Amino acid sequence: MINFLLFFIIHYLIIFLLNKTSCLIDQKKVSAHKKKIKTSKKTPLASGLTFLICFTFVLGGQNYLLFVGLMSLYLIGYLSDSNLLPSPFKRLVLQTVSIIFFIIVYELTIKTISIGLFDRLLVFKTFNIFFVLICLLVLINGFNFLDGINTLVIGNFIICLLAIYFVSKKHNLYLNFYLIENMLIILLSVFLYNFFGKSFLGDSGTYCISFLIGVLCIKFAYENFIKVSPYFIVSILWYPAIENLFSILRRIFFKKKLSKADNWHLHHLIYFFIDKHVVLKNGILKNTLTGLIINSYIIVGTVLSITYYNNTILLSWVIVLNIFVYLFAYMYLYRSIIK
Repeated sequence: MINFLLFFIIHYLIIFLLNKTSCLIDQKKVSAHKKKIKTSKKTPLASGLTFLICFTFVLGGQNYLLFVGLMSLYLIGYLSDSNLLPSPFKRLVLQTVSIIFFIIVYELTIKTISIGLFDRLLVFKTFNIFFVLICLLVLINGFNFLDGINTLVIGNFIICLLAIYFVSKKHNLYLNFYLIENMLIILLSVFLYNFFGKSFLGDSGTYCISFLIGVLCIKFAYENFIKVSPYFIVSILWYPAIENLFSILRRIFFKKKLSKADNWHLHHLIYFFIDKHVVLKNGILKNTLTGLIINSYIIVGTVLSITYYNNTILLSWVIVLNIFVYLFAYMYLYRSIIK
């Protein structure tokens, strides 16, 4: 409780300072991804900075390499938030360089994905590094596609961490519980401000935290690979991954540049549907309701994943079910909106 109050106060002070200095204010006017979502144009992108500062206290100087990795991703996002690096391609290049360096020095590897041929390829260091890189890039940019809806990204972070926490507690798996508990406390304090549209993650916060979530999930799968199916991680991180993949396929299908912003994500469609059919005058409430609806479904799928954490076949079906529901919801909402 004391830590929560401390992180909550720190976040308030950071919001206050950013508002006073007009620094790191959401530039929705230059963000093609967010401009269709009605939120305050003067909301500070304080959540990522708060997380980085508080998480540094939690680390206590125990893992400088992890801190450097987080800081590098945060700075890339900061350049984007400040509109100093508007090019998605240049940001992707910087992400790639930073992540490859981290993977090599940190010796981050994926042990298995339960596919014989692929597992034999993972034995080769170069291939393993490339595969880990792709996984982290898909996750980071997938989460960034979800940014712009209150509680959606932060709520997804919390759900993922709770999933590995509960599984580890119940089945005596290896996990740094102190680290996860404090991350959850920080994210909960951030979540409350984001719920009311008082603070956003921005690219800086999204890049930084999603990178950390990805690293922790890969470590968790590696350290418990005998007891936990690798598909457990896929089943709790499926949403940003499928959003990323579906967005790429949609752009290819409609012959649009991959670097161009796409305003037809599922969360956009849900927001438009609520805006059209639900009697809510407050745009922030519509925004928050959209995030809560999506995360409510994600919780259901996550509970199933926790139940079958070591059953690869059943987890595969959970993933297939989630993708089916995603596609069904997308097509239904798309048709109802374009009418």
